[in-house]
Formats: sequence, C-alpha cells, structure tokens
Amino acid sequence: MGSSMMLTGTDPSAITAEATNRLTHYYQVDTERQTFIHSILERIESDAKKINELELDLEDQKTSRANYQSKAINLENEVRRYVQQLDKDSFVVVLIDGDGAKFADEYLRDPISGAERAAIRLKQAVRESLRDTGADLEDIPILVRVYANLNDLSKSLRLSRIIEFDEDMRLFAERFTNSRAEFDFVNVGKGKENADSKIRRMLSHYYRNWQCKKIFLAGCCHDNGYLHDLRDYTGSIDNKVVLLETTPAEPGFRSLGFPILRFDDVFRSEPLGNETKHVLSNIPTRPRSPIQPSPGPIARPTQPMPKQTMVISPTQEQRQSPVPTSTPVSIGTSSPVLPSSTPEQQQPPQPPRTSSVISSGNGGTSISYATAGGNDLQNVTVKAPKPKKQPRVIFYNVDNYRIDPATQHPPRTPAQSSYQAKFQAIKPSVFCNDHYLKGRCKWGVGCDKTHDAELTGPELAIHRYKARTSLCPAGPYCVDYDCYLSHHCPRSPCTRGDMCPFYDTEKWGDLHLTKEQLQPATRWTEGVDLPEHI
Repeated sequence: MGSSMMLTGTDPSAITAEATNRLTHYYQVDTERQTFIHSILERIESDAKKINELELDLEDQKTSRANYQSKAINLENEVRRYVQQLDKDSFVVVLIDGDGAKFADEYLRDPISGAERAAIRLKQAVRESLRDTGADLEDIPILVRVYANLNDLSKSLRLSRIIEFDEDMRLFAERFTNSRAEFDFVNVGKGKENADSKIRRMLSHYYRNWQCKKIFLAGCCHDNGYLHDLRDYTGSIDNKVVLLETTPAEPGFRSLGFPILRFDDVFRSEPLGNETKHVLSNIPTRPRSPIQPSPGPIARPTQPMPKQTMVISPTQEQRQSPVPTSTPVSIGTSSPVLPSSTPEQQQPPQPPRTSSVISSGNGGTSISYATAGGNDLQNVTVKAPKPKKQPRVIFYNVDNYRIDPATQHPPRTPAQSSYQAKFQAIKPSVFCNDHYLKGRCKWGVGCDKTHDAELTGPELAIHRYKARTSLCPAGPYCVDYDCYLSHHCPRSPCTRGDMCPFYDTEKWGDLHLTKEQLQPATRWTEGVDLPEHI
C-alpha cells in the first residue's frame, strides 16, 4: 500500500492535512449556517410578536374609531339642534337713548296715534335695513328699548313748542310701550348718566348674546359720550353694531368703522330750539344752582351824632320800611314833612320824632328814633346787602372733556407736618371731603368720616391738593360746579407712567390731555341754561 502511494508521487501526510483543513472549513460553514438560521428564527419570532401587538392595536383603533364616529355624529346632531334653536329664537334689538334721539315732531304732537305710527315706522325701517344688507333675517323679531328722562325730555319738548303739555310725552311713552309686546319706553328718572348707563349695560349684554344678530344704536352719535365705549366693539367682521344717526354725528364716530344709517322719517334730524350742538348726552340742561345765602353784616351802633338828624312824622314812620343801601349813610339832613290829607293826620298833632342815622362801619346803617324832648330810643339796624357772589364756571374742550384749572403742589411749610399729624390722629377715619371742601355734607351727623377736626387755611390747601389727585367718578363729563376732584391728570408733565390713575381708565381711556386738548372751547356758567362757545 505504502509502496503504491509512493509510486503515485503523493505524500500521505499532505492528503491528511488537506482533509483536515477541508473538515475545519465545513465546520465553520455549518456553524455560520446554524447561527444565521437561529437569527432568522429569532427575528421571525420577534416580528410575530409585533404583528400580534399591531393586530391588537388595530382592533382597538377600529373600536375607538367607531366610538368616535358615533360620538361625532351625536355631537354634530346636537350642534345642529343648537344652531336651529339659536336661529329659531334669534332677534334684533334697537337701543335708543331717548334724551339724544327724539321721535319726529309729527308723532309727538299726536301722542295717542303718533306713538303707534312711530312704532310701526321704526319696525319697517329696521326691516328694510336688514333686507338691504342681504342677511337672512326677514322674519326675525325686533326688540326696541328706549331709555329717557321723561321729566326733562317733556320740559325740553314743551319749551321748544313741540308738545303743549308735559303729559303728552308721558302719554306717548305709554302708548309706544303698549303698541307692541317687544317695545318698551323706559323712564330712567333724573340723573345725568341714568340713560347712558342703561344703554352701555344693555349694549354689552346683547353683544355677548349669540341669539342677538344685530344691534341698532340710536341717540349716541350727537356727542362723544359713547365714543370710548364703542371702541371696545370695533373689529367685528359681522358688523353686529349699527349706529343710527339722528342729529349730525361727531367725526369720531365715523372713524370707528361701524355702519351709520339714518331713519329721518322716524327720528328728528335737528336739535331742539333749546339745545346746542355741543351739549353732552349725559349733560342735559343744567339746573340752576342756587347761591347759598350768607348772613349779612351786623351793625355796630355808635353814639349818635347831633348834627346827623332828620324829622320823620309818625304816619310816615309807620309806612316807611328800611331800604338797604350799598353805601353807608354818613350825613343826614333835617327837613320837615309836608302834611298829608289822610284822616290820620286830622288827629291832634304828635310831637315830632327825630332819628339819628349812623354808619355802622361795615356797610350797614343804624337809625335811632326818639321823640322830641324825650329819651325813649328805638334802634333799627339796616343791613347793607352783601356783594353778589360771582357765578362759577366750567370749561370744556372741543371733545366735551371738562378742563380743570391748573394746580400747584403746596409749599413746604409747617402746615405739612401739622396736617399729617392731624391726619394720623383721626385714623382709621379720614377727613370728610364734602365737609371741608364743599362746606356741607349731606350725611350730617350720620357721616362716618371726620368733621370735628379743625384745619387751618394752609392745611385746607394741602387737603384740597390731595383731593385733586383723585379721579372724579363722572370722569371728563362731570357737571358738578362744586366738584373738588380731577377730571384729567393734574400733573404737567406726568412722570408716573402706567401707575398714574389717569393713565388707562376703564371708561374713558387715557386722561392725559395734550396742550391742544387743554384749550377751552365751551364755557358753562352757573345759573345759565345754555353754554357759551369760546
């Protein structure tokens, strides 16, 4: 065998080595194949688990989708019902400031039938306006609310010869209210802002009400009283607010972007004869403020001067009454009194009486009567009238904003320390502004603020300055001649920024007036019903 292998020329050890190498290679291939197969099996097992999980998720998603679709269908049906309900109960409202927008004369002069005709024509005008806008509101209900101070409105109409009696306006309001179930004419009573506050509150209420499709606002364009309030409703794409112009609208309203319409066959288009274009809607005819009477001077009689005498007959003395004079009587003349033909003078003559007319030294006169030769004196004091008090005035600018007089910080004096000491002493109470700055408090002894502390003149000046740093509740439309608060920022320039109470007020915006806005355009004088344009 060995010899045969050798004969072929091949070494047996080489064949063994080659076979061993080949066997080792086959072992490696088998190992790799087994590893590969194991990895494939593990991946198949992992993918099977994932597929199982995905199948479970798919089932869950199908179930959830079915639930969501069912809920979505239910919600869509519910929304549809709500929309139908809103459309079914939707309405249009007409808010009228009756102090600013007055019905046409032809309706007011015939209050019984005129109120019914005014209601019908107003409703027709609103329907025509809705039809012109293309909105699908043909049969929508129309609510009308008129707010006015009937007492002052009746008086103004009567003075302008529109109606004969104040009762005619009240009858018109009653008939207007009863003409339609959805129409109301509300008497807000006396008060400079009663109608305005009602309109503002109702405007806010109806604007937030989704069932209200349109708001027609009448009687607000003739002055700037509503200008700041209406700015809060600008920017709406549906033009929900529509302004009704009666008397010519102020320019500021046209810049707001609201539609402005006119119902000239419903409302009066010109101011009344006793009105002026610049009268504020919340400033009706100003009542005359009575000047508080003050006690006259007290005569201080002196010793009679013998040369200052005059003779007065008894009958003349009885008929004569003291006549006030603005100049003291310092020189008297003696003159006889001519006899009269009255029956009283046919009686026995009486001894003449003399009188001494004496200057009191303070504008008054003291007359001392005495019978001739007697010593029965009768003193009569004649008080000279106090100089007439100058009426107070209020100035307004072109925007009908009240302009306050300039104020200065009180100087640094000992009064600062004394005022602060008194202020601390009465805590937790405070000084009553009405008592110290007006001189009268409507609460009297029932007031919960301090009245009995004595303040000197410089201390009162400090307290008045402190009051001027507060904003008046009536804002720039205040009409109180006694008002001691401020109606715009009193500081010039103001360095407090957004900490200033006049910076961004809720009702009137920024009350820091420019130099041009501080220029007066209108002057109201106490006791005068109409303003003076400067």
